[in-house]
Amino acid sequence: MKQVQDFIREQNMITAGDRVIVGVSGGADSVCLFWELMEYQKHCAFSFEVVHIEHGIRGQESLDDAAFVEDLCRKHGILFHLYRFDIQKLAKENRLTVEEAGRRARYDTFEQVRKACHATKIAVAHNMEDQAETILMNLARGSGLKGLGGICPVRDRIIRPLLTTSRLQIEDSLRERGQDWRMDRTNLEEDYTRNKIRLGILPLLSEGVNVRAAEHIAAAGMRLQRAEAYLEEEALRLAGQCVDEEKGSVRIRRSIFLSQKRLMQEYLLRYCLELLFAGKKDIGQIHIDVLCRLAGKENGKAADLPGGIHAKNKNEYLVLEKRCPYKEKETVVRTEGEQALIVPGTVTWGDFRITTSILPFENQIIPENKYTKWFDYDTIKCTLQVRTRQPGDYLTINSDGSRKTLKKYFIEEKVLQEERGTLPLIADGSHILWVLGHRISAAYKVNGHTRRVLQIQAEKERKHGR
Repeated sequence: MKQVQDFIREQNMITAGDRVIVGVSGGADSVCLFWELMEYQKHCAFSFEVVHIEHGIRGQESLDDAAFVEDLCRKHGILFHLYRFDIQKLAKENRLTVEEAGRRARYDTFEQVRKACHATKIAVAHNMEDQAETILMNLARGSGLKGLGGICPVRDRIIRPLLTTSRLQIEDSLRERGQDWRMDRTNLEEDYTRNKIRLGILPLLSEGVNVRAAEHIAAAGMRLQRAEAYLEEEALRLAGQCVDEEKGSVRIRRSIFLSQKRLMQEYLLRYCLELLFAGKKDIGQIHIDVLCRLAGKENGKAADLPGGIHAKNKNEYLVLEKRCPYKEKETVVRTEGEQALIVPGTVTWGDFRITTSILPFENQIIPENKYTKWFDYDTIKCTLQVRTRQPGDYLTINSDGSRKTLKKYFIEEKVLQEERGTLPLIADGSHILWVLGHRISAAYKVNGHTRRVLQIQAEKERKHGR
């Protein structure tokens, strides 16, 4: 209890007069959060109300969870809000995983209730193992420093008082109180990515490497968060020296920019791109790399980025301009050379118009089309590119993970020497998903574990149509 209360004070999560919306599912974590906030009221004059989301997935078990939370609130005189959703239907309609649809429904509802009740904070029950799982998942997916920091204790109006508390501590605390809780059986199913880490990887680290593995990973995340905050502050300070913001554009003084270490250049560019609302989802490291290279080139050189961002060297400035409103579903970018794929969306590369979309996978028949391919979306690690070959490119040639260099593949397939440098490739870093018109990499094939499909369609423009 003291650990949680100290963490709340340290992070300035709750102050006198706050009104807090608390997400309580009925599981051990959220029931513990309920009790900790009850206790904290003895030291700080604030109020809280409970929101429970019934997902409509587990039938009677789900209804019993709602009744359990309602009874807990009634016993202690806490206002209770119940909301029901058909999460599986929402997931299908919005082409999301069930996990993501559930998460969106929860946070959207929390925010709606917060506004309606004129509340100041939203409290959720992420714990230390949740933090470690998130960091490992982001690490495996190729995240940057921000992702490796994991979950923030305080983000906007959302607070997480249990983020440094372990599941063992949480359950022990409830047993000492004589308080039971509900068990969600889906937490024991390895169909979800997070559960694979929770049930397989973290226990393996704990048993085989260090019993305090989760604690150490979570602590490392907090240190990385502090490092990230410092670097962002430094980028803001640097922006005051060399960045001019105008309506729809940002100008960066190149002489100052180029005198900085590469790390600070990247953070400054991210800051500038956020000013333009370019959409963080589509701006990846590849685009930051493009801008860093562009800034060092001669006057007049230019590049286009997702979100309608046009970058150009104009005398002593690198100018970033937002040329058109960002459209998530359909964005056409015309370019030659290296180009990021917009997912979902459309880009034009050379003579090819390439369209991407995300589909839920329900064991449909995979299309056998030379220029339409399906990929397991959740296996993709980096921002996808369409480009020509580069040194180090390779394909995975079978389900065992065996690799083959792209050069060797071209030789074996008798691709003409003069064609090898012009063939369009869909690339995930140096890993080639698809040589257009030829094979795809085995590592990205749709299989029985696939939840989301990335469909890529390539149409070649000809003089008399496609």
